[in-house]
Amino acid sequence: MARPVTRFTDDELRGILAAATDANAAAPTRNDDFLDQFIAGVARSTGRLYGQPVYERLLGAAGIARRPSAQTWLKAIDRARALGTPAKPARFLPGPVATTAPPAVAMAPVAASARDALITSVSADELVEWKMRLAIAEATVKDAYARLGALERERAALIERATAAEAGARLAADQFERQRADHERQASALLTRIDALATSTDRLTGTERHLRLQTDAVRQEMAQQVQFFRSRVEVAEKALAQERTQTDAMRRVLGNREQSAK
Repeated sequence: MARPVTRFTDDELRGILAAATDANAAAPTRNDDFLDQFIAGVARSTGRLYGQPVYERLLGAAGIARRPSAQTWLKAIDRARALGTPAKPARFLPGPVATTAPPAVAMAPVAASARDALITSVSADELVEWKMRLAIAEATVKDAYARLGALERERAALIERATAAEAGARLAADQFERQRADHERQASALLTRIDALATSTDRLTGTERHLRLQTDAVRQEMAQQVQFFRSRVEVAEKALAQERTQTDAMRRVLGNREQSAK
């Protein structure tokens, strides 16, 4: 007896994909927690519980390579059955989705009859895998266009920054040239002043040498004059002393004469 075909709607597949991704991210190392969250997410999206083979096919279609043991699967499914099956939502809303696709990747709608013929030509497992792959591809394309938009905005911002940087570089180059010209003028003026100061220093050095020689000559002349006048003073003092001696002698002689006369 043929196994009944397990079918999922597009909304259910999107919910299953989100449940698998979220469970894998929330429990990266513990398989029991991962299975609890994944089975609960599938139940919320489909309103049903399934067996291990269906869950494994769904994980494979979602691109998740985790393979818990059969015992772990059995315990997780038993826990889910003990909790009961949650009510299936009226419609699964996976979040904001782009309403339009770029013309380059937009796909023409497939007629309902052709889609039904395609569905009947494949097995249930292939259909589930294809739908999961289609959901993954759609999500990947949407994510790629979101990244492309971000890259375009980043590119525009980089171009704007590069333009501003080039303008700043030109302004800095002009300012550098002006500063270099000012520096050269200042350096030339400073060298001219240094040369003038050197010339003045040479002149002052010669003048100082001449004045020093003149000062030495005047000092020597003054020393000679002092010695000359000192000698004359000594001669004068000797003459004055002799004069005083003679005067005293004459006074004594005159005194004796006056006494004899009386």
